[in-house]
Amino acid sequence: MQINNCVITIKQSILERGGRAAQLARQGHATASRIVQADAEQQRTIEVVRKTLSKHGIPCIEFPAFAYSPAVRRKINAADLVITIGGDGTALNTSHYITNGLMLGVNSAPGDSVGHFCHTHRKNFATRFGDLLQGRWQPTPLARLAIWLEGKSLPELALNDVLIAQDSPAATTRYIIELEGVSEEHRSSGIWISTAAGSTAGIRSAGGKVMPTKSQRLQYLVRELYREPQRNYALTRGFIEPDQDFVVVSKMQQAHLYIDGARTAYPFPFGAHARFKLAEHHLRLFIGAPALQRQ
Repeated sequence: MQINNCVITIKQSILERGGRAAQLARQGHATASRIVQADAEQQRTIEVVRKTLSKHGIPCIEFPAFAYSPAVRRKINAADLVITIGGDGTALNTSHYITNGLMLGVNSAPGDSVGHFCHTHRKNFATRFGDLLQGRWQPTPLARLAIWLEGKSLPELALNDVLIAQDSPAATTRYIIELEGVSEEHRSSGIWISTAAGSTAGIRSAGGKVMPTKSQRLQYLVRELYREPQRNYALTRGFIEPDQDFVVVSKMQQAHLYIDGARTAYPFPFGAHARFKLAEHHLRLFIGAPALQRQ
């Protein structure tokens, strides 16, 4: 595999971000004991990735993995390969802006960081990267979720899911839901809309079904629906076929669409329309293990 344009996005550790947790960690507080260790492990991981790329003569541009500017988003989108160093939060946040390139996730602190989308780490990165270059490790195409808000396409393609909910978790989420000509008004604690890759995350904890990794369907699930007496409900959970649109109309003053977690959120005020559909571009992510035996 030829890589001419590589981008690395790196999670900011808790120590780097500062604040109370970092202060307690530096003071040796028991509740923050793992923070210093995780930071040290991340620094070691970064060095391994840099040395491996240098060994193979692959130049890379590095960016901190937060609040990507439009210019950084364009560089991420233009890359042949994007390497994320951190955990799933870093991988998800970066994946939003990749259209045609490949992505490789590196779990920078396996003892502290969830890495569902990060199938390499410090100890196996050099070997796995060699497999990638030699074609022994092929990317898996994962379906994503495209979102239109008030008729405008959002720049983020969700890899996991979208949660629609009131700003306050104690408040009722009110909306109209539409699918294939059927429309219902609900009061609940929110709606999950998930890809196959995200079906093992929040929607599963709420009672959703785990989907095959390569499924092209989307899944939706209404959380804690208030069932009014003498009413039947048809749109409480189910699947969205690749050619179908799923529409939600807000009946809330203060609510948001949360894309792949809390980092990326859009206001969803009263009367706003959101449309969800299978995205045209899949994410080609290196997951699992190389299919062929190494020579």
